[in-house]
This record gives sequence, structure tokens and C-alpha cells, in this order.
Amino acid sequence: MKAKLSDIIDAINFISGDSSCKGFIHFESGKVYLRPEYLSAIDLEKLPSDLNDADLYLPLPSKNDLGLGSQLPVYFVEEYAADFYNEVQAMFRHQGALGRFKDWADRHQLLATWYRFEKECSEKEIKAWCRIHKISLID
Repeated sequence: MKAKLSDIIDAINFISGDSSCKGFIHFESGKVYLRPEYLSAIDLEKLPSDLNDADLYLPLPSKNDLGLGSQLPVYFVEEYAADFYNEVQAMFRHQGALGRFKDWADRHQLLATWYRFEKECSEKEIKAWCRIHKISLID
């Protein structure tokens, strides 16, 4: 199967931000579909009716499924600001941690570095997932 890396990345980013949304990739065409939990009848008509058929579609993982969740900022701090490891790790014991982490990174002039790190790690893990599932990337 061939698919566009950018389509897969966009879909994984979307479903990772909205846990009520599921993503699928069609084995034959490589087309990516998003199915939010709440759809109107008109929206449902636009999606294939067989999205749950595991012989036709592969479900997309979320960032958490790929190990890119709350541990990623901790890995970032290990590499770029080790002196703040305990402080950042403590942030992720409570809700809203990612926002606090981004504020912290901004205060320490590390926000642009964080975004670059997050993008590189995400692409690496998504490409590895694609290799496991024999998806040839055309981006």
C-alpha cells in the first residue's frame, strides 16, 4: 500500500487531539479517513460505510499509541535541559501538563527547539509504524 506521509501525520495529530475521532487508512488506495464520534447524517454519507472492516482499512494509532504522549517532553528535557528534569516530570502528574510545559519551554527559550524535537520524533515513530504495516510513503 502507498500513502502520503503528510496525510498520515495530519490524521494522527488530529485523532490525538480528539479522542472521540478515529482514523483509518484504506489498504488498496492508501486514502486516509477520519471519523469523528458525532456525525450528522450528511457527514456519514461522505464516509465509506465499511470503515470498520479490518480487511479493507487499517486503524491509525494516536500519538500515545506510538509512545509520543506525556513521556516525550520528559525525553526532551533529558536532552536539552537536564537540570529541569524533576520539575518537568512533576508537571505531567496533573491535567493540563502540556500547556504548562509549553509555557515553561517558552520561558526558557526552548519552545522552537521543542517543536522541532516533537516533529522529528513524531515523524520517526510514524515512519516506523508505516514500515511495520508495509505502507510505502509517497511524500
